[in-house]
Amino acid sequence: MLIKEAQVPFIARKIAYDLLNSKLVEFPKGIDNAIKEIEEIILDDVLWEREIEDKAREIIAKKEEEDEFLFYDVDRRELFKLIKKQVAQEEGFNIKKEDRFDDLSMFIVKELWDKELIDYDVRDGKIKNIIFNSIMEFLNREKEAKEAVYKKIENYKRPLVPGSDEWELVFQRLYEQELRKRGLI
Repeated sequence: MLIKEAQVPFIARKIAYDLLNSKLVEFPKGIDNAIKEIEEIILDDVLWEREIEDKAREIIAKKEEEDEFLFYDVDRRELFKLIKKQVAQEEGFNIKKEDRFDDLSMFIVKELWDKELIDYDVRDGKIKNIIFNSIMEFLNREKEAKEAVYKKIENYKRPLVPGSDEWELVFQRLYEQELRKRGLI
């Protein structure tokens, strides 16, 4: 899953404020209404991907039930990716990162325009590119934040056991600090 459900509000806000700061867009009904619409669109996309992943898991479980030794020597992650790709293709869902976010960005532009939540005098593609860049920048900076947290936890004086309650608490606290430092929350 490329975007987690918890990230959706942050991405929606980033998109709206990047559009505002571009000085190419006005929000006739207020930026909060646009943020809400962007959030709904992205959340629908995230939930659609989750449905596809659930279907892929169901297919794997059914095949395993039929023949428990069928996947004995198979890398389950690779199998999951292949089945997810097949299910996504059947449903018309693009799982290639760049193509998916390009489509999603254009859909956001169209929906905001149709619902009269944005107004602009430039090509749609220019607005779509701002949205696309916002999504990619958020995900890249969020990945950097996670990596920084992992390094900090590795350098703790007292070793923490991954998966333990203490590790989770420390990770969450440091993660939020890193997101704030990068301006993501």
